[in-house]
Formats: sequence, C-alpha cells, structure tokens
Amino acid sequence: MQKIEKALRAGYTALQAGAFNDARRHLRGNKHPKAVHLLGLVEKADGNFAEAQQLLQRAAQKDPSDPEIANNLGTVARQTGNIKLAEAEFRRAVRLRPDFRQPTFGLGQLLIDRERFSEALEVYESLVSDTPTDVFSRYGLATALLGIGQVEDAESIFDALVSEGNDQPQIRFMRGRCYLMLGQTDSAIRDLEVSYRLSPTVLALKALANTYFMTQDTEALLKLLEAALKDPNLAITAADILRQSGEPEKALTALDIARSSMTLPVESWCVSATAYIDLSNAGQAEVAARKGLTASPDNALGTRNLIVSLLMQGNAEDAMPIILKMRKTQPNDQQWIAYEVSALRLLGSERYREVADLARFVRPYSLPVPGGFADIATFNAAFLSSLAKLHSNSAHPLGQSLREGIQTPRDLTSIDDPVFKAFYEALDAPIRQYMADVGSGADHPLTARNTGDYKIAGGWSVRLHGGGRHVNHVHPEGWISSSYYVAVPEETKSDNNRAGWIKFGEPPFDTSPPSPPEKWIGPEAGMLVLFPSFLWHGTEAIHDGSIRVTAPFDAVPV
Repeated sequence: MQKIEKALRAGYTALQAGAFNDARRHLRGNKHPKAVHLLGLVEKADGNFAEAQQLLQRAAQKDPSDPEIANNLGTVARQTGNIKLAEAEFRRAVRLRPDFRQPTFGLGQLLIDRERFSEALEVYESLVSDTPTDVFSRYGLATALLGIGQVEDAESIFDALVSEGNDQPQIRFMRGRCYLMLGQTDSAIRDLEVSYRLSPTVLALKALANTYFMTQDTEALLKLLEAALKDPNLAITAADILRQSGEPEKALTALDIARSSMTLPVESWCVSATAYIDLSNAGQAEVAARKGLTASPDNALGTRNLIVSLLMQGNAEDAMPIILKMRKTQPNDQQWIAYEVSALRLLGSERYREVADLARFVRPYSLPVPGGFADIATFNAAFLSSLAKLHSNSAHPLGQSLREGIQTPRDLTSIDDPVFKAFYEALDAPIRQYMADVGSGADHPLTARNTGDYKIAGGWSVRLHGGGRHVNHVHPEGWISSSYYVAVPEETKSDNNRAGWIKFGEPPFDTSPPSPPEKWIGPEAGMLVLFPSFLWHGTEAIHDGSIRVTAPFDAVPV
C-alpha cells in the first residue's frame, strides 16, 4: 500500500507541475483505481481526451463507488462529445454523494448546452436553494429561465448579479439578450458592447452585429466588422455577417484579404461557397465547397454548399448520394429532405410528385374564433395591438428569410398575454384536422412522423412593409409549419402580381433546369396555411406601402 501511495503522491506532484511524462512514468502499470484515475487526469490535462476517457472508464469499473471518478469521467465525456455517457456519470456522481456540487454544476451545464432547459431549471433551482448567493448557480438558473421563455424572471436575476458587481462578460451578454427580447434595445446594446469589449467571442460578435443591423446603425456595424476582420478568430464570422447583410461580394473580398495575411480555419471556405451561391456562381461555389470538405469531410455546411452547387448546375445525379447520406444521418432535418425533393424534381422522378404533393400537403384553414372574441376581425384587431408592442426594431434580423420587414424578438408562446394564449388554443382544432387530413404512412417524411399529437415548437410574428417579402426557405427543425394572416394589404386581393401571396416549391437558388413555384395561395385575414416544414416556401413582395402581419409557428410530433 505504501508503494501505491508513493506512486500516487509522485504522480500528483508531477501533474501539478505540468510534468506529464514524469506523471505517466510514476503511474503507468499501476492497476489501483486511484492510479488509473489519476493517469486519466494526466491525459486530460495534456489534451488527450479520448485516452483520458478510456482510463477513467477503466477506473470507474474498478471502483464504481467513487463519485470523484464519476464526476471526472462525466467532464471528459462531455468534452469528447459523448453526451449520453457524460449525463449518466454526472447523475451517478450525484447519487453517490448528493452534496457533491461539482457534478451537479456539470449536469446543469450539459443540459443547458443541449437546450434541455426545463431539466436544467430543476438542477439549478436545487443549487440555488442550497446556496442562494452563489453566482454560478444563479447564472445557470437565469439561463435556464431564459431558455424556457421566462425572460422577465431571467432578466431580474442577471440584473441583480450585475448590480452586485458581477460584471463578467457572459453575464452582461445574457442580460443583453434579455433586453433584446423585452424590446429594450438601447440597454441591450450597452450590455452587448461591454460583453464584446471584455470578451470578443464569435457569439458576442454575432449578437452585437445583429443588433446594430436591426437598429440600422450602419456606421457602428461597419466599424465593428472592420476590426473583427483583422482578428483570425473572428474574420470568418465577420465576413459571413457581411454576406448576410446583403454584401456577398464584400464578404469574398474580405476573405481574400484575410487569407493573404493570416491562416484562416477551414470554415472560411464555407462562407466563400455560400457567398458564391448568393451570387448564383455555381462553379466557384462548388470549388470552394470541395476545398472545405477536403479538410473537413463531415462539415454539414460544407456538405450543404456542395449539394446546392451541384443542383444549381443540374447535376442532381451526383448530388443525390450525398443527400441520401445526410438523410440517413439526420432523417428529421428538414433541409436535407428539401434538397432531396429538389433533386427528385430535376431528375424527373415520379417520387417527386409523391413527396411534394402540394394539393395534399399544403392546406388553408379558417382559424376558429378564439375564445372571448365575438368574431375573427375583433380577434385580429386585438392580436395586432398586442403584436405592435413587440415589433420594435427597424430592420429584419440577420440570417433569416425576411426582407424589408421586422420580426418579434422572442417566442410568442412564452409571453403571458391573453390574446396570444387564445390564439394558440384556437390553433389546436385546425392542426389536428391537418394531421387527420394528411394521414399517416411510413413512405413519406411528413406522414411517417404523424403520431396524432403535437406540440408548438416556437411562434413568432413578422410585419412586412413596402417591398417586404420572404426569400424561399424551409424550417430545418420543424415538422408542420404555418402562416397565420393577421392583416393583409389590399393589393393581395388581386392576382395581377400575387403581391403578398405565399408560394411553394421554388428553392432559394437557381437550378438547371429552372424550378419555379408550383403553387400560390392568396392570403386573407383569418386564414391559416399549414404545410410540411421541408417544402420550399416564400412570399411575393408587397408594393402598396401597407402592412402584412403574420404569426407563423412550427409544430413537432410528440
């Protein structure tokens, strides 16, 4: 036993000193669980996470009663992306020692990362109950509250943390996010600027740039991007923000300049490829996409760009095997289904008409009059009044399909407003009717998931003004998507130019041969249109200067 303790002391001392090879020399060959555990920590400290995980798993098998081993295994498993193992080990560590806070924190962070906010809320409520003044516990609690849409409660906690002198960039960033959702734009900008100055991360850059764009502060946006393009850690993101703001040529120029003075990560080719797609330059898009995939074969955005560039050139035969591989890997991701549908159309396949059966799957309904309202016109007037309080920005957010319009900054389903609640209750009947109308069946990506039940996965509102439209898009994480029409311009009542009409079947990129829209629906106030989330859809621009207000949502099966 003395020999083991001596080896452990020597190995620990070497680890603390960063002498990893000396630590290995003292610990290797020692089968005691503590020695194997410590050797796993050595490999973790040296960045060898896969080997560290194997050693910690071996230590856990040797001593399944040690909560320290379970916690460290959970931490390493989270770093290697083995989420299932990480969660299991964090939970096991807590069971072994209920007062062990470290694995509880690890579990909470993992649940936040996976956007399992309701479960994270339970974890952090327990932590805050035990130590109500702990900054990290309260930060986690506020983050979980924000994740489930309780923005006001989250903002209150973040505000208290800042007032107490906790001025860490992540706290200011999260409070800034809350302010944005609450429509307090000036306060949001102040917090986001502080957060970015203290810690100029990609996430902080995106949030601040998006806020400048939505408030149409062009000078601040360009100044921000100009500085970010000189930072190798931010240049790719800055270039992509240029592209998203409608400047694909400037994005390409910025990347060329950046490459001449610094080594950019492989993701830069994804931005280049996307910019070439925006410019309808399919050949250059394919070249850039293949450069990126050569270095990173599993990059999803690079794969998407290659597929699109091939479809643009009419090369659906080469695109299809790539699409089917992604469909197998991510069967419910609606963008891969959309690309498959486009490829089937270009190939002239009979399967195309089965999957994109627009008569069967695109269905308009009249919304039942929500409870508490005399008629649909009275309800829509109240709906418009409630939405007006949230339509506070001057421009659309970056990275969205919206053009010349604005979008509500938070999920409407999370807002305690009786009008919104009445709306989502009224949706139940037409959604259930739609599920019954389209039916079930394993041979179609929509009907195969029809369990007969659903939940709303998110709701928002869009207000278009003169020239406003949606470019063609899909909803990757949806199942059933929608558009509910709260107010429509007078010009939509005419089919002369289909202004404000929703259209289906046209991808957001040119194809060879062309793939024009195959169905339009002229909207009316009170109309609800339901359709599969994988169908390309967009709107024709409105022109007469009046507004078009919609309240879309996504539903997913349960």
